[in-house]
Amino acid sequence: MNHTVLLVEDSNTIRHIIKIYLMKMKLGFLDASGGEQGLQHLETSAVNLIIADVNMPGGMDGLEFVRRVRASEREQVRKVPIVLLTGGKAPDLEARALQAGASEFVRKPVSIEDLAAVVRRHLPLSEDVNLVA
Repeated sequence: MNHTVLLVEDSNTIRHIIKIYLMKMKLGFLDASGGEQGLQHLETSAVNLIIADVNMPGGMDGLEFVRRVRASEREQVRKVPIVLLTGGKAPDLEARALQAGASEFVRKPVSIEDLAAVVRRHLPLSEDVNLVA
């Protein structure tokens, strides 16, 4: 089964690193450089997991993106697990992210093993996928 992960992150470098971390899991990826583009992908593509940054430039940060996804008219979109990533240090940020509707909250930097564990919690993947060669 092929799963599609939507990466909503303004940094092309971070999106690329996430793909490298997860490439052995044989996932498909959609890229969005911001929340609006991420919402557009959700209207046109089937997505199994969203990994989004909290801090994005423009009018929509990651928390607002999560709120908008959870308010979607489409149940299939509302139910997609959302993992929020951040380098932010605010002590209440995790609580705000979960209150907004995030499924999980992860602080950067994140290791390949930790990110893979997060993905496995939200997607039914084969346990025999070896991440480290």
